[in-house]
Amino acid sequence: MNAAEDIALLRAQVDYLLERLTDAEGLGVTPVAWCSLDREQAREEWAALAGWVDWLVDRYGIPERVPACWYRHAALLEELSALRAAWLGAYEAPNARPADGVAWHDMLDRVLVRVGEWDRCGCATGTHRDEVESTSTPDVPARSAFIRADISTRPAPRPQPPGAPTLL
Repeated sequence: MNAAEDIALLRAQVDYLLERLTDAEGLGVTPVAWCSLDREQAREEWAALAGWVDWLVDRYGIPERVPACWYRHAALLEELSALRAAWLGAYEAPNARPADGVAWHDMLDRVLVRVGEWDRCGCATGTHRDEVESTSTPDVPARSAFIRADISTRPAPRPQPPGAPTLL
């Protein structure tokens, strides 16, 4: 092989790897810095997190441990968002290790303890206050309205300068 053929082969291998990695959900997952999201980023993160929390509550049968109004409480939002990032790293990342699922379940247990401690408003079953309506079923219209209001308060995405390089 000559140098040009070697380079072509390497380029094909790199393209293949980039294609595989681009499709990997958990690759490069980091915790969400909610305070720094713009409107578009917040819209994407809210959609992903709300769907994931609904799945989590249903899959693990924990509606009494995660209040249906979790999205209204900053501490619960941050906690559940970080838990989702850890779940993606454990279950979706191509480089996840076999023990990552067990480690994630340990995290889930610790998060649920903190969620119970942070449930100061009495929204979760077992700590209900009479003046606070408690439900284990998410009020999707109320959640959607809250999320839309949050998104509307965020800055617009910064425009990319013409000719700005893209990573992929």
